[in-house]
Amino acid sequence: MRDTTWLERLGLALRTVMACLIVSLTTLYGPKQLKHFTTFPAFSYLTTILIWLSDAEPTYGEVLKCCVDVSYATFQTIAIALVSVLVVGPASLANSLVAPVAVALASFIVAFPVSTSLLTKRIAFGQIVVVYVTFVVFNGEVAHVFMLPVHVAASTALGAIASLLAVLLPFPRLAHSQMSKDCKLYAETALERLNLFVEVMMARDNTTAKVLIARAASLSAAAKSILKSIKIHHGRLAWERPDTRFLRRKQKLDPEEKLHATEFLMRGLELALGSCSSFPQGMTRDELTCLLEGPRTHISPQSPSTLRSQDSLGWNLEAGSLSTTALPECFFWYCVRLFRGDFLSVRQDSKSVNRSNTEEETQPENEELSITKKVLDILCVWMAREKFVFAFKCSVSLGLAVLFGIMYNKQNGYWSGLTVAISLVSGRQATLTVANSRLQGTAMGSVYGLLCCYVFHRLEEFRFLPLLPWIILAVFMRHSKVYGQPGGVTAAIAALLILGRRNYGAPTEFAIARIVEASIGLLCFVFGEILVTPVRAATLARTELTHCLDALLDCIQSLVLCSEQRNQKMSVVTGLRKRQAKLKSHVDALERLTAEALTEPNIPFLRPLNTVSYYKLLGSFSKISDLCLYVCDGLDNLSGVQPKLVFPWENITHDLRAFQEKLNPSVKCLEKMALTKSQARLQKELQKRKICHDVEAGVTCNENYSNMELGPSQEDAERFSVSFVMLLKEATDKISEEVLKSETALCLSSLGFCISRLMQETVSIMAEITHTTT
Repeated sequence: MRDTTWLERLGLALRTVMACLIVSLTTLYGPKQLKHFTTFPAFSYLTTILIWLSDAEPTYGEVLKCCVDVSYATFQTIAIALVSVLVVGPASLANSLVAPVAVALASFIVAFPVSTSLLTKRIAFGQIVVVYVTFVVFNGEVAHVFMLPVHVAASTALGAIASLLAVLLPFPRLAHSQMSKDCKLYAETALERLNLFVEVMMARDNTTAKVLIARAASLSAAAKSILKSIKIHHGRLAWERPDTRFLRRKQKLDPEEKLHATEFLMRGLELALGSCSSFPQGMTRDELTCLLEGPRTHISPQSPSTLRSQDSLGWNLEAGSLSTTALPECFFWYCVRLFRGDFLSVRQDSKSVNRSNTEEETQPENEELSITKKVLDILCVWMAREKFVFAFKCSVSLGLAVLFGIMYNKQNGYWSGLTVAISLVSGRQATLTVANSRLQGTAMGSVYGLLCCYVFHRLEEFRFLPLLPWIILAVFMRHSKVYGQPGGVTAAIAALLILGRRNYGAPTEFAIARIVEASIGLLCFVFGEILVTPVRAATLARTELTHCLDALLDCIQSLVLCSEQRNQKMSVVTGLRKRQAKLKSHVDALERLTAEALTEPNIPFLRPLNTVSYYKLLGSFSKISDLCLYVCDGLDNLSGVQPKLVFPWENITHDLRAFQEKLNPSVKCLEKMALTKSQARLQKELQKRKICHDVEAGVTCNENYSNMELGPSQEDAERFSVSFVMLLKEATDKISEEVLKSETALCLSSLGFCISRLMQETVSIMAEITHTTT
């Protein structure tokens, strides 16, 4: 897999080199008429690099979309520039104070619409800076004033056309072919995980099993990244106009949805094996291979298989086989049956489930129309506020960058504004880390350009040749953890501006001036980011953790309702799905904020975020999210035998409600501590509440007060498992039909495992927040 990734990146680097080479040859050796229009080759390079390095894996569909975005940005800039020239006049725009104000106003107009993409905004920002700074540089005495936006547009078009040619030559890099490769890679990874599952169940001891499960977990992380890539490529298929029968057939299969359902069940198999208490599991290798033949055929249909669709797996309920230690094995069998389609899966049959949900919820939705309208009104106001904040940030940052850039060096005043233009994003980002990476990339690219100028000072015609290996290196820098996309983009641009142009003065003076201008721009960028988003990611992550805890409480409340109102199965299961979706969204937000907090510098007197503990919490929350969906599966599959099943759901309700009552006060207590920013205040809070550890600091306060206010414990989950198994045995003994008895026992065992494991993960979350083991 690593070799494949390396080759893919090398291919992307060569295509980026081709695009830059097209721009270089056109601007240096092209026809005079063409060079007369493309008077801003620097912006041609910038457009090319933004298209190729802003995205991790650009394809024909993505590049074509970028060209459309670039065209829209150009039309915006031309319209704004022409209106400003007609209203204000070139002479007024030449004023070093009027030009920054014009840049700020134009940037606000460009940034405010939500419908335009980030690339559209960045290109428009850059074009605005180039147009208005040019008026200042030439003191408003620009020949053919109305041709200036045309020259900027032509230079931008050159970069876009070069990018489009690079993605098409020597053969198109299509999204559907990349998606097919990723699907094949995912299938290979999934089959390797299945083989590891066989080895885990055949492991001679628990230590060997844990090592194999850890290897399976690493493959699971790789599968997650592959699925992300598949999702990205799937969204680009619309831009490639798939008109052939082959592509239409692929679209009908909807591989993205199928693979996500497969990954959901693979996580279930992994969760079941991770919950087993002892190994080996008492099955032969041939039996395990036959057992996993269904999942293997589902993952790779073209692989040879001896399994017929009508074959059964032969799982039968044996006397004395039901126990708490057997629940993980039952859940493993249940997931295998879901792979075969013997049971209904929430992820695999989502369309029919959604239809039934819609029919049942028609009446409640009609009653809640007024509430929905109010929510939409509030959402519109919130979106308007977000639009204004982003537009204000862009306006302030670009206006100040152009102002100070012109004040320092009028001739090179472009670069401070352009540095800000390619740095702005609509959401949050690690501001200081991004600024640091961009400054390092600018410095390295400039130094490399100066060294090449010195080496090739007698061969000035071939000075662009050293650009080729540097651009390849910049592409690999873009994928590195140290520099990332900001460092890779600025490193490539810095070298291109020195080696890819002529007649800009002494290279040394230009490089020094540009580094200073870039520093000015980055200072203005940091100021604008801090002005509108002063809250640190660590603080937001702690707040998001409290939201995850609240969503967890809602899921447990829905579980109580599911066991309490079994006669209203569809509505209560729908409620659990909604709570699970809410929990999933908060977990995704917590993951993003934790990753951002990892790159933040530590500030004295403020608690740093213990990212190790937070990633453990994310793992537990993700498992709970999956378990909620499996509970929905189990409840739906039990609905068919519900009239024949006599199961004491009131006992389950009692145990869940007792668990919930223990959990609620503990969660409220820990939410207050999680929001505490100061280390000193946290210690006082801990001493007041006599809780011995903290998720962030790992400091001991009172060893004798170990379980006070900790809420539920692992013993509660174990007692629930024992009680559930006893009730399960009593319920299945009353069923005379053997097939129905086995099916019911399997569904109920899986349901009991999911609820028990959900309780265990909840206790683990509370323990991780209260008792860190770092």
